[in-house]
Amino acid sequence: MANKILTPTTLWGDFDDSLPLNESLLNEKKTEHALLRTIRFYGRAVGNERVNIFARYGEPLGGGGKRPAILILPDSSLTADFSVVERFVAQGYCVLMPDYRGSWKGTDGYTMYPESVSYANVRISGRHFDHADESAKETSWYEWVAVARYGVQFLASLPQVGNIGAIGIRDGGDIVWQLAATCDKLSCVVPICAGGWQAYRGINKYGESFELKMDDERYRYIAGVESQSYAPYVKCPVLMLCSTNDERFDADRAFDTMARVNPSQEKTFYFAARYNGHIGNTGLNDLDLFLEKYLKGRAVFVPQPADVQIEEDVDGELVAKISFDRNGEVTYCEVYMAEDTCEAAVRDWVQCELKRREPDEQVFRLNTCRGASRVFAFAKAKYSCGFAVSSRIAMKRIEKAYSNQVDKCRILYSSLNGTDSFTLDRFDKNTLADCFLDNSVSPIFLMNGPYRIRGVASPYGLRFFRINDIRYRPSENALLKFDIFNPETTTVQITICAEKNGVNIKYVCNLFLAGCQCWTDHVLSAKDFKTEENKPLAKLSDAKYISFYSSNEFCLNNLLWL
Repeated sequence: MANKILTPTTLWGDFDDSLPLNESLLNEKKTEHALLRTIRFYGRAVGNERVNIFARYGEPLGGGGKRPAILILPDSSLTADFSVVERFVAQGYCVLMPDYRGSWKGTDGYTMYPESVSYANVRISGRHFDHADESAKETSWYEWVAVARYGVQFLASLPQVGNIGAIGIRDGGDIVWQLAATCDKLSCVVPICAGGWQAYRGINKYGESFELKMDDERYRYIAGVESQSYAPYVKCPVLMLCSTNDERFDADRAFDTMARVNPSQEKTFYFAARYNGHIGNTGLNDLDLFLEKYLKGRAVFVPQPADVQIEEDVDGELVAKISFDRNGEVTYCEVYMAEDTCEAAVRDWVQCELKRREPDEQVFRLNTCRGASRVFAFAKAKYSCGFAVSSRIAMKRIEKAYSNQVDKCRILYSSLNGTDSFTLDRFDKNTLADCFLDNSVSPIFLMNGPYRIRGVASPYGLRFFRINDIRYRPSENALLKFDIFNPETTTVQITICAEKNGVNIKYVCNLFLAGCQCWTDHVLSAKDFKTEENKPLAKLSDAKYISFYSSNEFCLNNLLWL
């Protein structure tokens, strides 16, 4: 089998997931509404050995008959987590969350792989993670999908389980794409912030150079591992949840994977704007509605993705025309645009102005900057049923002048802009499974400051890609000026990310601020930002983004270039 290019069909066609599970109970506890178990069961055979799977399981207490079930696969950096299990058990599901990352210090249990496939342990996976040097079967992914296949088999073996769905987050999402194409027991799947194209990492879809250097190894990896190769074989309904500024997954290619799913298969798509591999309340609501439809049989209207077209309007303005699923009632639509930046993870997505409503579409102005070479746009639409969908990210090269083009600007932000363009900097708190944002915490908001002047604030810290935008690009010797309000004494860590020789480098300025009840203004130059080795930033115009973070409360206003 070595050096063969295996497709999804040839790789998984003879996989045996019917071996005895031999479940063993490690621990059990009951809460007011749930039964929670820590268990082990066996996975696939590797020679004379079996993979020994560690998992968390939960089911609701009380009631009778069959219940829907969910297999949850976290990112490969995480393991099975009862907090995630309990969230879905509370909604009436039986939930299994297996560990697949393998050996890991400081955990109370993990999946044990035979020595011959020890590369399935994430910490020592090496090239088996992102290469198929022999075949797709000798990769970490084959072992992880095999764990997931036996997870489905475990759920299917329970007499109380009815329909089964699968949720996968990041690497877990790529596993779910493979499951959806190779497992017949699933009623629906939800891959989150995942959709393949990892072999194309660093090659921007809309960049000047987008060709991947291909050889036999790349063909083997793409054909047998990548999610876009599995999409045409998907056997059940799919909800794809993504975020636009995702450092680990190219948002531009997300819809390419979705488009490969068989047209006869039910599918839809949603973008969380700017959240970098995380999903907010709207996406989580979509997830819940989708599962209720396909696992519980609830009558939920799931709209088709919106469509976006960038074109010149009759009056010479550049616009985005958005059309919708005519079977539903649209309650609102938002359009976001960005300019020039081909690297999807660092685009400055700005909400656009509605120009007019027509019977079957809405038209939004794309007020691009003079001198911009291309414009990107996507739409989000919410329907009266509560379900929200997005469009693909469309791109148009700007080869002429339009009547709604604007000039460059030194003012990066004022509170008149609301929270537009800001995103979250850190996700080390207020998240579930390092993916879902806490519903009770407003991610970004306007905070009241002194003299009734408001500023932008976030418990996650603030990140700003506008510095990377042609409209707001600083001159070579520019200074950064801003106002800040912090009622308590704190240190605000201000970080600039710049690229040098293809590598992202972070330059930090730690600003110690005494607590006070007034706005204070600050001016920083490039030399105020330094690496851990104390090397200063050469110039602010090298920046890809700027972020502000403190463990204490603060808000910002009036960012501009001097």
